[in-house]
Amino acid sequence: MKQIKKRNYGFLTIFVACAMIILQRILMSAVTAPTYAENPGRFYIYTFLQTSVVIGTNLIPLYMGYQYQKIARLKGSHYLSRFAFIFLVAGLVCNIFFYVQAGSLNIRDYWLILTPISQNYFTYAVSCILLFCSIPYVVNFLNKLSNATIKRLLLILTIGLVGCSTLFNKDPFALQDGQNILWIFYLFLVGYGVKEWNWKEKFRYKIPQVFISLLILLSLVILMTQISLILRGNTDTALRFSKPYSLFAMYYTLATFLFLEGLSDKIKIKATGDLLGVSLIVTQVICNFPIVPYRVSTFMKREFPNSGKAWLINIGQFFVSYLLIVSVLVFLLFYLQKIKFLRRFTEHFSFDSIEQLIQNSKRSLRWFVANKSYFLVAAFFYCFTFIQIFLLIPKEGWKEAIKVALTIFVQRQAPMILTVIIIMGFFFLLLLISNRFWYAITTTLIINLLLTISTVIKMQMREEPVFPSDLKMLTGLSELLSMVSPILLILAGFILLLLLVSSIIVQRRLQKQYTLKIHWKRRFASIAVLLVCFSGVFFINHKNSPSFLLFNLFKVDKTFFNQQGAVKSNGPVIQFLNNIDIKIMEEPKDYSKEKINELMATYDKKADKINQTRNEWLDNQTIVLNLSESFSDPARVPNLTLPTDPIPYIKNTIAQETGGLMLSVGYGGGTANMEWEGLTGLSISNLAASLVTPYTQLVERQQESPNITDLFDERIAIHPYTATLYRRKQVFDKFGFDRFYYLDSPNKLTYTDKIEQSPRISDESAYKETLKSLKSNTETSQFIQLSTMQNHMPYDDYYSELNYTGEGTAVIPSRRKELQTYMQGLHYTDTAVKEFIQEIDKIEKPITFVFYGDHLPAIYSGNDSKKYGLEQHQTDYFIYSNKYSREQAAKLNKKVVSPNNFGAMALEQANLKVTPYYALLTEVSDQLPALTIDPTESLSNRFNGKQVFISNDSQIIQETDLTKEQKKILEDYRLIQYDLVAGKQYSATWAQQKIKD
Repeated sequence: MKQIKKRNYGFLTIFVACAMIILQRILMSAVTAPTYAENPGRFYIYTFLQTSVVIGTNLIPLYMGYQYQKIARLKGSHYLSRFAFIFLVAGLVCNIFFYVQAGSLNIRDYWLILTPISQNYFTYAVSCILLFCSIPYVVNFLNKLSNATIKRLLLILTIGLVGCSTLFNKDPFALQDGQNILWIFYLFLVGYGVKEWNWKEKFRYKIPQVFISLLILLSLVILMTQISLILRGNTDTALRFSKPYSLFAMYYTLATFLFLEGLSDKIKIKATGDLLGVSLIVTQVICNFPIVPYRVSTFMKREFPNSGKAWLINIGQFFVSYLLIVSVLVFLLFYLQKIKFLRRFTEHFSFDSIEQLIQNSKRSLRWFVANKSYFLVAAFFYCFTFIQIFLLIPKEGWKEAIKVALTIFVQRQAPMILTVIIIMGFFFLLLLISNRFWYAITTTLIINLLLTISTVIKMQMREEPVFPSDLKMLTGLSELLSMVSPILLILAGFILLLLLVSSIIVQRRLQKQYTLKIHWKRRFASIAVLLVCFSGVFFINHKNSPSFLLFNLFKVDKTFFNQQGAVKSNGPVIQFLNNIDIKIMEEPKDYSKEKINELMATYDKKADKINQTRNEWLDNQTIVLNLSESFSDPARVPNLTLPTDPIPYIKNTIAQETGGLMLSVGYGGGTANMEWEGLTGLSISNLAASLVTPYTQLVERQQESPNITDLFDERIAIHPYTATLYRRKQVFDKFGFDRFYYLDSPNKLTYTDKIEQSPRISDESAYKETLKSLKSNTETSQFIQLSTMQNHMPYDDYYSELNYTGEGTAVIPSRRKELQTYMQGLHYTDTAVKEFIQEIDKIEKPITFVFYGDHLPAIYSGNDSKKYGLEQHQTDYFIYSNKYSREQAAKLNKKVVSPNNFGAMALEQANLKVTPYYALLTEVSDQLPALTIDPTESLSNRFNGKQVFISNDSQIIQETDLTKEQKKILEDYRLIQYDLVAGKQYSATWAQQKIKD
């Protein structure tokens, strides 16, 4: 066997075949196919390149046939485990690379690694592997036949497969562009004949015949293009003969193969079989693993409409890049296999015969039976996890229950399996520590029962799951128990007692049967490994940590804004763990009570200075802070052009008043984050990476939550949508709102009209609701937080008229209708805003109206979210002063802002006196560039990237680029924010004072 492994093979043919396959993939994925009508010259170059490399897949099985004598001595099945290892590692590298490059992770890409055959992406590779394993048997069969019989067989197959396919311009034998196993075996037979009958020596003028055969194919491309144009008016049949199984392509295949083999013999380029195998598998993975062509074709493809030279250079750059990647990966995998323990691992799964495969299977079965108790425990907790999730989803009737059960099994398998892995890990940790099987099971079950029951009760009472912070409430256990039905408590106590007693009895009787027989060193090592694994719960929300990647891999719903929905998807265990890793903010190095007192004194003086030129508040001073769901100007989106503007009034208002661009920390979501910044004046970019949703992760932890409502006598929130998302009811109560209007709220919405088939309350109705509140109080100061929700996703077929459209690659064709619906909604918003402003101009009290969009809609999937990160995190805003307050109002020159600036800007535009806290926020707004999270790093709304600053001309600035004075203001701002959100709240009362205080 060692001598066989060391046999050398000619490498040149395989190298050329791999290069052709790579170039073929590049032409299919990385290059926009030119049309004859637009550019005939480029069309011919493209089709010539396609035709030149079409035989790449032919050369490999032909080569295997030519080398049949060496390969037949190998036991092909023995190499399957090695092939699987190469494929597994190469697939992982692809997934990891694009995860790091694009920040996207899909479990389907990882599942494909385990099921490559079922997904039908590797038809050709699987066919070649089946051929490789079958060669000893095929050669044995062929050796029994006479040469005349083999020639007749080859002739019949050639007439049928090649002749008929060429003649009828169809694929009568379903050869699938040369990937069908029938075609692969045919090429092997041809290679066998070439070797057996010494065609390499008989075939003369090899180089001229390569050029002649290629010239014939290229001439046929030109001929068929012209014929197709005459008969069809298009070029659909231009590649009529450029198929791997056409007669002319086979002539080109044989000429090229014989030339390469002859050249290989002369220059003596040799390689081991292992290297050839790695090269072929890596090439197939890089070219066909779905995530690679998808990412390349969607985000890296360029058209070069005006430069053919640049277009060709681009193809060359892709080709060189692919070759380098394949070469590096081949080198690494080739030497990785030589590591002793990895080679032993792959050899463990190898087999040389059916009998050995059966023996390996029996050995695995015996191991399974010996450890069946652990698998039964896992099965039990799998069922238990299903019941957990099932109980959390409301159901009406048995039909709905069946539907819910099927949905869980079909759609939530990934988090269910992860839950079982976590539970089993905890079970094994207890087992290793105690060496008491039944005690470990019972303890694990009791903890899960308590978590399940607590979650079900809390969901019914407060529509949210159990949080880690709820454990603090165990100190008031008697109060908690008083909220639960006595019958339920008695039943729970009985079940708990039953479990404890039964576990003691069973453990004593079956102690010997279930005792772990493991050396103490391995036992302690296993405990240490499990403890390290469980320590990952403290890093679940740290970007790119192992636990972060694991939770993403298993499709864990990490949308913190909807804890109620997430626990129904994830189950209580995962949702509880998901809320552990919440670090609020890094502590500034100078934080102390003395430092905060010093800052408060500093900004007391700053407020006095600012107020020297500001006016007194009128008794009925009013501010309306309006978040417009998903509002943004689509005309600013890269790679999108609009024939007609859907928002002319708002754009004119932005130009005439204080207005410009607002930096959103979300894309397609994260509404409440902008709301939180606007209300508190604090910046999410100052928070830790794992705190992505302050409403659900932060506010409940604060003793006090200073915000803009502290300045006003009457505080109203209007949100014509559900209030369960982001825990708005609890948050707005803590923020001090007097009334909160939402769907099904105790304070009923008066205006709930919708536009045609839209499921959302219209912006017009929301503004009418706001006008009602504005007119109801003309005596005291008033603050209104308004969220208009008309343009919330999805964008289905809501409107009978769609008067706006867009062209460009930013929106893929399948989502064009969504874009039209979205823009029609923007038009209705534009009209509603115009009418609202006209109405507030009639109200005789000073009103400052702040309007802004919270984020872009998630419909621009054709754009690279990293390349256009800033553009796709910029919405629109303006600040308008009504006629009653216009005389004292001032227009501000802030073209780029963040939501945390709005409170200070509204006061500055109204020229109103400020409190010391708002003196600080005014300094932040006036002196610092707008703060935000790096828009190229915050693509998923699942973590906070690093803090950056955006100048008035939309340039990204780093902290090191700030002036000394700006750095001082930033340091003051961070210290106060830390004190309010994560510190001792020395400044909470100071930040909550009113102007009159």
